[in-house]
Amino acid sequence: MSEAETGIWEQDALGPDLPRGEVHIWRAEVDTWEGSDDDLSDEERARAARFRFDRDRRRWTAAHLLVRRVLARYLSAAPAEIALGADENGRPLVLWPSEATWLCFSLSHAGNVALVAVTREQGVGVDVEELRSDVDAVAVAERAFGDAVASALAGEPEPVRTQRFFEVWTREEARGKCRGTGLLEPDDARRLEAAEVTDLEMGHRYVAAVAGSHRPGGVRTCLVAL
Repeated sequence: MSEAETGIWEQDALGPDLPRGEVHIWRAEVDTWEGSDDDLSDEERARAARFRFDRDRRRWTAAHLLVRRVLARYLSAAPAEIALGADENGRPLVLWPSEATWLCFSLSHAGNVALVAVTREQGVGVDVEELRSDVDAVAVAERAFGDAVASALAGEPEPVRTQRFFEVWTREEARGKCRGTGLLEPDDARRLEAAEVTDLEMGHRYVAAVAGSHRPGGVRTCLVAL
């Protein structure tokens, strides 16, 4: 993938087929979710219950319900039956059905938006961020990305500076999720590991990016209702 925007958000148009090399991105508005959390595991429900504020709890619940419903579409399994775990690097994986190790996925949610990226037999990472003006973009960029990025941001006027900062942030977060490393220090050699990145067209208020460990045959996007 190149660092270029992609995708028109189709309406519920993806799956169950997942051709090798394609990356499918599912988008939902989590604030519209109403209903039961029965499809979550006991562990997921316990984690959701620990949120202090109801809005945060509802958004987290809706995002994780989206994951299960998306995966169920490719696996021909009930969402509640799918068992999820993580590998040694913290990347999520499907534990059951046991033959579904080919299905790789990544979740990100911010504000009212949740994204799930799905692909076949390759690392994948997705990140979405809500644009916020309360971030000291230059100071954070200096710590997270190094002097060159911070200097470039310092030369931008607002609101361009905030937009550019979150674009860089989502790209690096997506790479980190794909590698299983998370964000790395600016001088960490692992930052040079290959991860093809594509910016996703999100419209007003949000920016997002997806990274894959191999160059994909294409990135397809769709919008679904929870």
